[in-house]
Amino acid sequence: MLNFRNIVIAGAAGQGVDSAVTLIGKILLRTGFHLFISADYQSRVRGGHNFMRIRFGDQPLTATVSSIDYLLALNEESLERHLPGLKNDGVAFAMADDCLSITDPRVVKVPAKTGPMAARGKTFTGIKLLALLFAELGLSAEIFKQTVNQQFAEKFSTELLQTNLDTISEITTTFADRSPKPLPFAPDPDPQRMLVNGNDAIALGMVAAGVGVYTAYPMTPSTSVLNVLADCGPQLGIAVEQVEDEIAALNAALGASYAGARAATGSSGAGICLMAEAIGMAGITEIPIVIFDAQRSSPATGMATRTEQADLLFVAHVSHGDFPRLIISPAGHSEAFYLTTEAFNLADYWQIPVFILSDQAQASAECSVNEFELEKVNIDRGIIADEPQKTDMLRRYEVTKTGVSPRAFPKLSQWLISCDSHEHNEIGRISDDIENRNRQHDKRMRKLTNLAATLPGPEIWGAPADNLLICWGSTVGPVLEAAEIFRAQGHNLAVAVFQYLYPFNCELIEKALAPFKSIYTIEGNYSGQLGKLLQMETTIRITSHFGKTDGRLFTVEDVLQNLTALVGGKQ
Repeated sequence: MLNFRNIVIAGAAGQGVDSAVTLIGKILLRTGFHLFISADYQSRVRGGHNFMRIRFGDQPLTATVSSIDYLLALNEESLERHLPGLKNDGVAFAMADDCLSITDPRVVKVPAKTGPMAARGKTFTGIKLLALLFAELGLSAEIFKQTVNQQFAEKFSTELLQTNLDTISEITTTFADRSPKPLPFAPDPDPQRMLVNGNDAIALGMVAAGVGVYTAYPMTPSTSVLNVLADCGPQLGIAVEQVEDEIAALNAALGASYAGARAATGSSGAGICLMAEAIGMAGITEIPIVIFDAQRSSPATGMATRTEQADLLFVAHVSHGDFPRLIISPAGHSEAFYLTTEAFNLADYWQIPVFILSDQAQASAECSVNEFELEKVNIDRGIIADEPQKTDMLRRYEVTKTGVSPRAFPKLSQWLISCDSHEHNEIGRISDDIENRNRQHDKRMRKLTNLAATLPGPEIWGAPADNLLICWGSTVGPVLEAAEIFRAQGHNLAVAVFQYLYPFNCELIEKALAPFKSIYTIEGNYSGQLGKLLQMETTIRITSHFGKTDGRLFTVEDVLQNLTALVGGKQ
């Protein structure tokens, strides 16, 4: 079983919840702990209720838990909301003014006058409670002060920085009589470990894959990929453009890809809706493109800062007509990096749109991972036509057994290349001839069949068993951890993790899932979309489904509760 502790820091937007988590996350990482950090925030600049969970332990962590060991409540509302979730032996820290009516002995109250005179205002609540937490964990106040100095030396005035450092010293001294609770586990130091969120991993995967152009219109929760690439793009030779809308974003990326660059765009579900026509153009022109979809609560604007996994069926069928596309969804933060690099290779090789499906839960959650290994990244640009000895017309849409035709890049080649969004013949000229239409349409669809045959099936954990739970994306971490607990309780259960969501290698999937008597799906949507897609494309039949649609991420406890409801007493 995993050894860990769970910290919740809660307050209103603008009270410094994120800054507090950044500080403690860096220190725990440097100390040698494994981390998983998740955020729950409203779409407000100030006010509302925000909180973040910091889970740390001596082994890799890939999920959030709801039970609380340490609570830092930056305001009264935070105590009211989260004190019920505090363990019996847990500790809460709050300013005395925020808990006048609370008599719970687990709450440590900090008098308002604690600390230097310059730190008596609400602005310093976070630093005071953090200092108490570090003392409770038995971590050095000096390490805390060093990190504060490094983090804020360039942001704060000399006076403000010194006030924060003095506050840490005085809080530590004032509460020196509190004996720290020794942690039941030791750090597991590794200098190669780093802390990244899901979108960071996607952005770094794009860089490693050699992306040359990234275009986007900001839309939560995809925007930080745009921000990361915009920040590092100039130094890496990446053209990054914030355009006027999602229609322009995909069209610009398609133009860049047609011209020879590895190109990508990103948005959320509502933005993908606007891209529908251009996605179809990518299909008929056979221009490789990578499209990142960070899903959020829907429909329409939905809940901008909440999560969901409800775009799968939409993306599998987006844009009118039949044409091949690939949908992948990373099962974790490391997978997000490596699967993104593979997305570009698959887009180039098969000359299709490739969708990377993530969601708000995965996009914003931070996880400690080993440094990504660039030697594992291979770049494959697919089939490029041999150069002619003199200028000639390229049979860009030559009918082949695989469905893939050699391509070349305008201005970078002696080939003349014709491209059109109408049906066309082999050299790209418009044609509605019946025989030509059938040849070209069949050629494009052969790519889907041949691509599917190369894809792996799901990863199966815990077999043999009678009952199987299917999951994908951000649900994988909590499902795998909950399944381990469930099995330890004597239940008969295995887990199938899907990262390739469409098309399916039906033969491998049916073989992998055939031994199970009952198959359940747990997804962040109402209808069990992966289960529905499996039933459409394979002989697999789903026994039951649990969907979560409240916009909040799955915790391990959520999954355990629903495993009991789904599988019940089946052993």
